[in-house]
Amino acid sequence: MFFLFYIAWFIFNGRVTVETAVIGFLICLFLYLFSVKYLGYSREREKRVIKKLPSIIKYIIVLFFSIIQSNISVMKVIIFGKKEKSVTVKFTTDLKRDSSRCVLANSITLTPGTYTVGLKDGYFIVHGLLPEFCKDIEKSDFVKQLKKMEEQE
Repeated sequence: MFFLFYIAWFIFNGRVTVETAVIGFLICLFLYLFSVKYLGYSREREKRVIKKLPSIIKYIIVLFFSIIQSNISVMKVIIFGKKEKSVTVKFTTDLKRDSSRCVLANSITLTPGTYTVGLKDGYFIVHGLLPEFCKDIEKSDFVKQLKKMEEQE
């Protein structure tokens, strides 16, 4: 973390001199110690995140392509005007962590045509523009990727 702070210092500063290097070192050291003491940062936590990094990148790629695909589907609905009614679906997943459930809820909301209305006690309530947008949502690629990430811990 210290090195990331230090690299960011040089990127944002824009010049490399002895003065900026020393001042940057002191500021970054202070930020690092502050993070350890008051923000609950630890090296073990950083190692876990680095270990999960390939899975996180894969999840972001899956999310990106899902957003593109959903955008195209919503554009078709707008252009060709399907006359189906919207639906509200309630489902649950076997994701264990609250953070995973939160990421899933936000991922569903980010994809056009679906919106997470509620998340309570592990139950998701999702509104879909069309029934096909919510079909098998509890078995989506998002859920599969998040399960794999939970298993890595």
